[in-house]
Amino acid sequence: MTAPVLHGYPVSNWFNCARAAMIELGLGADYVATRAAGDDGFLANSAMGKIPWLDTGRGGLAETVAILEYLEETSGPLLLPDDVFERARVRQLFNIVQLYIELPMRSLYPAVFMGEPVDPDAATAAFAMTDRAMRALHQLCLCQPFLTGSALTMADLAAFYIFELANRVCFHLGRDGLLDRQPGFGRWLHAMQGRESTKIVLADFAPAFAEYRAARGAAFDEEAYQAQRKVHA
Repeated sequence: MTAPVLHGYPVSNWFNCARAAMIELGLGADYVATRAAGDDGFLANSAMGKIPWLDTGRGGLAETVAILEYLEETSGPLLLPDDVFERARVRQLFNIVQLYIELPMRSLYPAVFMGEPVDPDAATAAFAMTDRAMRALHQLCLCQPFLTGSALTMADLAAFYIFELANRVCFHLGRDGLLDRQPGFGRWLHAMQGRESTKIVLADFAPAFAEYRAARGAAFDEEAYQAQRKVHA
């Protein structure tokens, strides 16, 4: 079978999640750099015009959860447990971070990363939802050291790269990071930061993110954010 090829851009948390999964599954770190587009050629592989998309050799496959499941079933197993209940728990956590953290935080990306004004009502609604989601994660996650136990899963990858951008939103808007008041998540974060896949992905994220902010006149101060992280490390 032809080796799958990932297409995307290192600023995207979903692209970074899929790329980290490929590295974890032994499929390598290579990818084809591409941005979201709406032309017919792009839509033939990603029907919603989004990144990432995966060239499977049989056709393009988009939507990160579908990409991760495909990689798991063709190159794994590694990122989902064998037990049916434990697999469901992983998917439960994946849905929580996707729907109740990533989506509300994404509504604030224009104000933080794209140079647009802050909408106070949008910020209030977003943080109300993420506060609720963090309470749910505190209840459900084991952090031993990974979210559902001793093994890395796709929920860990999704959560890590979603928090990477979400915590920047919190910092820019004067809020505590989403994990700052969550006992036990420090062990999880340390475990994720130490993985080789994380180091590779974040090394490419940094310059791409700087270029992205500069092109949009973003107000977000990455140097101040990194300095604050060092203080709290």
